[in-house]
Order: sequence, then structure tokens, then C-alpha cells
Amino acid sequence: MNGWMRRYALFAALFVLLTGTAFAQGGKFLFGIHSTAKPVPAIAFNAASGNPLTLDDFKGKYVLLNVWATWCPPCRKELPDLQGLQQELGGDQFQVVALSTDAGRLANVRGLYQELGLDETHIFIDETGSAMRKLGIFAMPTTLLIDPQGQEIGRKPGPADWDSAEALAFFETQMGGKKYIDD
Repeated sequence: MNGWMRRYALFAALFVLLTGTAFAQGGKFLFGIHSTAKPVPAIAFNAASGNPLTLDDFKGKYVLLNVWATWCPPCRKELPDLQGLQQELGGDQFQVVALSTDAGRLANVRGLYQELGLDETHIFIDETGSAMRKLGIFAMPTTLLIDPQGQEIGRKPGPADWDSAEALAFFETQMGGKKYIDD
């Protein structure tokens, strides 16, 4: 498949995924909110300790699932912001899960976390590399917002300033049950 066909296929896939999605906007922060919640396929991954996890382990919380890889420059850049968001909002209602897709390369992920001075207890890794396919992710980083019932309520392809005032206000609004979508 040549270059323009790949770009067209990517655009078509994103269009299908984001159909029925409105974009909540505040300042520089933009996040797609679906008109109806969507089921999230089962994915399995590990914590840094090696403990197996699934998204069911986070049920009852809003989960910001960020899918990334160490070889992706925008992914690397936004990791400190994701940790900042977890520090600001993480707890009983909210959890950031920055899921590395570096299949079989936990050492690379640990090394990057050390280089960036990040909390290694928040390392999550999909060593099978299957999460992207199961979640229908075609570009990195891509981030899903999952409600406490385990349903996808929004999706954002591309990087963001996750711990910005606009992002914090957006997530606080979502957790408060208020609609943030500007119609």
C-alpha cells in the first residue's frame, strides 16, 4: 500500500471511530466525547511488579487510559503531564493508566521513567502488544476516557497537556457528571 493509501485508510479508520463524537474544548485542551458510551474490549497488561491486571481492576473509577511507546517522541513528552494529572486527581474516583506497548521491553520503560524522574510504581505495560489492536488504536499516543462502569466515553488521538488547568477542569467536570460538550 503506498503512502497516500495508508493516510486515507488511517483517516477513514479515525472517522469511523470518532463518528458520534463531540469535542469538548477548553483553552488548548481538546477531548472527544462520544454521544453514547461504548464497550471496551478486554485487555490484559502487567504492573511494574509483574502483577497481571485488566481494566476491571479499576472499575468504579474514571480511567484515563493512555496508550504509548518509548520510541514515540510525543508519548515521551507527555508522560510527566500524565503523572501530574494522576497526582492532582488520582484516588478513589480517578486513575491514570499510562499503558506502554513496548512488547517485552519492561527494561526500556523503566529506563525512561528513571530518565524522566517518574514514579515507577505507575508503570503499566502490555507485553503482548495486543492492546492497540483490540482497542482500535491506529496512532500513538491515543487516550481513552473510561467511565466507572468500564465503558469508553471519550477518546483523544495525539498528545495533550494533561495537567493543564483546562484539562483538570475538563476531568473534574466529567467526574461531576456535568456535560462539558459545547453544542
